[in-house]
Amino acid sequence: MTNSAYTAQLLENIINLYLTKENALVKNLSFVLESVVNHDLLNEVSASNEEMTSLYKKWVTRLNSLLQSKNAAVRLCAITLIRTTCERSHTLLVANAKSWSAQLLGFIGKTEADTIHKESIEALNYIFGYTHDKPELHREVATPNMPRYNQLLLQLAQKEALLPTVLSALTANNAHFPSNSKHIAEQTLQLCLSCLDGSRDLDQAVVQRASKCLASLYRTGNKATMADQWRDMLLRLIGSVHQCLNRLFDTVDEESFEFDPSSSYPFRPVERDYVEAFPVLLKRIQLLQDSISTFLTTATHVPVRVPVVQLVDLLCRIYNVFDGSLMRDYKDRSEFFSVMMCLPTLHFNTTKVFSSLLYCTGQEMLRYSKLFSKILHRLLTEYEHKRTLRLSVYKLIRLCLEKCGYTFAENFTKPLIAAILEDLQTVEHKPTSLVMPSQQKGSHKKRKTEVTNSDSITSRLVSSASGDVQAAALQTLATFLDVFGFALENAQRASIDSTVLMRLLQTVQPSNMSNEEVNLVKVELYSCLLASVTRPMEAQASILPHAVRLFTAGMNDSTHELQMICKRGLTICDLITHARLPPIQRALPKESPVVQLDAPVVEKKLEKKTVEVVREEDNSPQSKDREATDIQVQRASPKEPPVVHWNTSAVEKKVEKIVTEEVKEESQSKSEEPMDLKEEAPVFNISVLPKESPIVHLNTVVMEKEVEQTTVEVEMKTVEEMDAQKEDSQSKDNEAIDIEEEMPAFDIPDIDMAGPDSDEDDE
Repeated sequence: MTNSAYTAQLLENIINLYLTKENALVKNLSFVLESVVNHDLLNEVSASNEEMTSLYKKWVTRLNSLLQSKNAAVRLCAITLIRTTCERSHTLLVANAKSWSAQLLGFIGKTEADTIHKESIEALNYIFGYTHDKPELHREVATPNMPRYNQLLLQLAQKEALLPTVLSALTANNAHFPSNSKHIAEQTLQLCLSCLDGSRDLDQAVVQRASKCLASLYRTGNKATMADQWRDMLLRLIGSVHQCLNRLFDTVDEESFEFDPSSSYPFRPVERDYVEAFPVLLKRIQLLQDSISTFLTTATHVPVRVPVVQLVDLLCRIYNVFDGSLMRDYKDRSEFFSVMMCLPTLHFNTTKVFSSLLYCTGQEMLRYSKLFSKILHRLLTEYEHKRTLRLSVYKLIRLCLEKCGYTFAENFTKPLIAAILEDLQTVEHKPTSLVMPSQQKGSHKKRKTEVTNSDSITSRLVSSASGDVQAAALQTLATFLDVFGFALENAQRASIDSTVLMRLLQTVQPSNMSNEEVNLVKVELYSCLLASVTRPMEAQASILPHAVRLFTAGMNDSTHELQMICKRGLTICDLITHARLPPIQRALPKESPVVQLDAPVVEKKLEKKTVEVVREEDNSPQSKDREATDIQVQRASPKEPPVVHWNTSAVEKKVEKIVTEEVKEESQSKSEEPMDLKEEAPVFNISVLPKESPIVHLNTVVMEKEVEQTTVEVEMKTVEEMDAQKEDSQSKDNEAIDIEEEMPAFDIPDIDMAGPDSDEDDE
């Protein structure tokens, strides 16, 4: 059986077994919907088949007949199936959108059950939303029905049960059909403000959808004024909050603040009695702040200007009132303390506006870093023992660190570290004894009998802050190390690392924490350890060895999340200790091969080269003159074996250099020759030759026929040595006589260089 035939058989079974039987459809509606969706029975690919086309017509005909049923439950099932059909099949939606929208509008205009109204609104909302970018379909379906649809929505908004659905539909109409929604913009505004009044208790979903609907009303204006309208609506919301604060802070001595009453929305006035007025005002401020947050976090169709200054002023006004604020003169004291009772809730709700402003503006808030650090420092100090508010403050600190970065962390380092370490501190309680006075029989003296608490003996009690507060503090610490860990002082960094390590090595867990809280804190401790490893300091000893051991031990934990963190930590530590990055390829200079030769070979080379150098020196004009003089002198002396005396260090260095270059050239020529693959490659090392004495005796042969029977004594000297000394090689006495004859005769005066002792020795 082919795929299309199989699909046709399934769809036919659903039509015959359920859609033709109303009672079976009402009881098994969820089964029918799951079958249609899971098997994709309304797929358009198989619509080309004639059998499937006939089944689709039968499906639509059966749905239309179910819409006309007298049973409300059957009509509800038909509306639900129509919506599913529109979502799964484009062809059926286009073919039946006009007729279905007319029938659904009829249900909305009639007196029906709230469930039928809700399903009809959601189905119409999908159909109209599908046509907003299709001009022809929009002209045929949405344009004729949209005015009536909007009016019916405003009428159904009077029912509180339908209010979330109506607000969602109005929001979609403002975004997709702004021109058709322009005439109901004012009525929609009043509907949204009635939800934000605070005089009645509404679900959180209703408040959120009312805020979104209010934030979408700027789309109904002209394109040129959309941005200004959005900003004006936001400023009026801020002004409404200030108007509520004027009544709430009437007894508080706060700084002078200029407020324009015309820049706020008109809400109903509250009771004069503060007992009745304060709860309504507090609820209204909370709802208005939620709406401001929705404005700041909802994407806009056009670029807009955020009123940052006005928002910061609002935050400062609220946070400037705290438990230490002063009361105005001649005011009711009980009313003032009632305001103090409202402050924790007011500050907690304001953190949402604060967070939305940071999300919206990002790094533009760098100029307020110092101001924010002061505000958060005071909140940390003020709400030290209030769990919910401390959690919200830690969340704000993390967000400020992420958005403002180094600038905020630099101004907030010391108080933040102190607060985090205080929350991570564990307190160990020593065993205590209960002292009870008792009086024995026969004695009138009272004696003390110690009754020991046995529970404290068996196990020492260790307490700490709540688990969620520690987790929030550790999350803030990890973010702080990522941003500012490299710039901390050595003492601060050492205290942080030691605290994290000690908590991880702690064997006795706090008794006031459950196992889930212990695991949660342990996960955050490992995250802080990983952040410390990845942000090291130059002047501090690394905790990498400790981290490797702790991560290895954490791999054996029973918690899957902790195992994953330890696995990631071990991977990072391994990458730090053993880098896997490929080396950088550089064009290195070609090294010359080095040859190791035996000493006899080098000596032979040295002797040969020395003879050549001596010959070159002998051919010079000066050497020939000296040779002629020496030959005449040596003819009179007895013959001796031919000996050449070489006494020049410069010539020695020159010869060694030439020999080394020749050895290198020979080795290079040998290395270029093909070598047998079976033989090992030679290893070349430079051998350091020992220095020889400056005088070397070399035996030579007779170089020319004219001096075969003569003995030549050649003394090689450098120019500097020849100018400095002239010695006679026959005897030491003649040398001394020659030196005295050449030196000029003059008297050297006696100079006392060593003091009186030298004078006595001379005497």
